[in-house]
Amino acid sequence: MSDTHIKRTVKGRRPQFNDDLAMDNVHGMIMALAAELAALHDRVDSMERVAAAKGIVLSDEIENFVPDADALVAREDWRRALLKRMFYVLREQVDDVSQRENEQKYADFLKEIA
Repeated sequence: MSDTHIKRTVKGRRPQFNDDLAMDNVHGMIMALAAELAALHDRVDSMERVAAAKGIVLSDEIENFVPDADALVAREDWRRALLKRMFYVLREQVDDVSQRENEQKYADFLKEIA
């Protein structure tokens, strides 16, 4: 896979629903977390129901489970991806500000050398 990063975001102003932009950011993070929690709940529920149908009681097995190194790495990768999704809006805002600053610096430079 290439190291080239293609930014795949919609340009333009994001809608703001509250007077305080920080509230919109927190709301976005909470909604991302809620979506992950809902998906996780459904998966756990499905696993428990499938296991119960086969006569397996998962609660005891889960309580005594010790993850191996591969599982720990996979869990850490998942956590990083979750945080990336949660903080997406903040990263986009930083990128937007940085882009505007770079464009302004470039415009100022062109004025200087003209």
